[in-house]
Amino acid sequence: MADEKNETLEESKWWIDRGPVKEREKPLAPVPGIIEKWAYELLRGYNQDQAAKNLVDINARLLKELTVRPGEWGYFSMDVGSYPPEKLAKIKTGLPLPPGARGLIVDAGYSVRVLITGEPVGERYVDINFTDAPALDYWVDGQLVRERVFSNVGEALKRIRAELPNYLKKSE
Repeated sequence: MADEKNETLEESKWWIDRGPVKEREKPLAPVPGIIEKWAYELLRGYNQDQAAKNLVDINARLLKELTVRPGEWGYFSMDVGSYPPEKLAKIKTGLPLPPGARGLIVDAGYSVRVLITGEPVGERYVDINFTDAPALDYWVDGQLVRERVFSNVGEALKRIRAELPNYLKKSE
C-alpha cells in the first residue's frame, strides 16, 4: 500500500522539475519551425551593402527619369496599392517645394517615399520615407550625408519644412 501511494504521488508531480537544470535531458538542437525556415531562406545571402547600393541606384534612376519642371511634383506607383489621398495631400501641403526644386512621390501603398531635389537634378536630394516613424536621408553627389528619424508624420513635416531649402542649396 505504501508503494501504491508513492506511485500515485510520483504521477501527480509530473509538472515538477526533478533535479538541477544541468542534469535534465536537453534536446540536441532546436528544431526550427516554419517561420524560422522561411526567414532563413528569405535572408540567406542578404548583403546590406548591396541593398543600400540598390536603393541609391533606384533613386538615381527615378531622378534621372523625372520629367516635371521646378515647382512640380511627379508620381511613381510601385503597383502594390495606393497611399491614402488625404494623407498624401497633407504631405504635399506640408512640404512646399523651395524655388527651383522638384519632387517625386514614390507610392508603395502602405507608405510613401518623397524625393525632393534641386538643380542639377539628383546632385543634392532628400529621400523621406513616410511610415509610422518617418525617416529622412540627405544625399549629396551619391553619398549619404545625414539620416534623421522622427516620431510621427506631423513632427517630420514641421522639422523638414524648416530645413528643406538648406538641404538643396549648394554651399559656396
